[in-house]
Amino acid sequence: MITIDLSGKNALITGGTRGIGRAISRTLAQAGAATAAVYRTDEQTAEASLHERHAFDLATHHNYQADVADADQIARLVAQVQADFDGRLDILVHNAAAQGGGRIEDFPPDQWRRMLDVNLTAAYLLTRAMLPIMPRGASIVNIASGAGHDPMAGLAGYAASKAGLIMFTADLAQDIGPQGIRANVVSPGGTDTSPDPQQRPSDANALRRRGVAQDVANVVLFLCSDLASFVTGQALRVNGGAV
Repeated sequence: MITIDLSGKNALITGGTRGIGRAISRTLAQAGAATAAVYRTDEQTAEASLHERHAFDLATHHNYQADVADADQIARLVAQVQADFDGRLDILVHNAAAQGGGRIEDFPPDQWRRMLDVNLTAAYLLTRAMLPIMPRGASIVNIASGAGHDPMAGLAGYAASKAGLIMFTADLAQDIGPQGIRANVVSPGGTDTSPDPQQRPSDANALRRRGVAQDVANVVLFLCSDLASFVTGQALRVNGGAV
């Protein structure tokens, strides 16, 4: 039987305490990884996520409060990771996201900048800051979106940030490949991120059901494992075959 065992691995997940990020944090913890989930404002949900991870009783887990678009706060994250994980990070998942939409002529410039800062620039800042403590065999997974692949009216800012994230990751994979570190993207389609999701019917994809957060987390788990040791620079679309 093939199983995924992340025992002894340390993982940092941004946006890691609710929705897709919460499912990713929980799944990595269930596989044995020590986790640190980054959140910005919702402390109650963050505590619930931490309790969920501790329930597996397989490793130590932490929550860090930070705005990942702030370079100074990222520097603090590095210090926390070094202190809590003995100076080594094996898995970096950037899931934090800022969303918004509307016609370009009505779209506020500050909202545009915020989406680029959180969705794209934060990935650069995090990667640059964490790479010195990531060993050979480490894995970076950036969470993008179907909007980064397919045009859709009213989503220019969000789509631009996610498309940029996809290309950033592809180029990053070429840069860090010689160090034995992998970088990939997961692009979810329509996903139910509620705390108690249901696999609801859907006509929007080939599998005829709406995705749930666990569907995305399962793919992230694979990419963080040795089963994906020859997979890098890829953008995996988790959308049930939507076209």
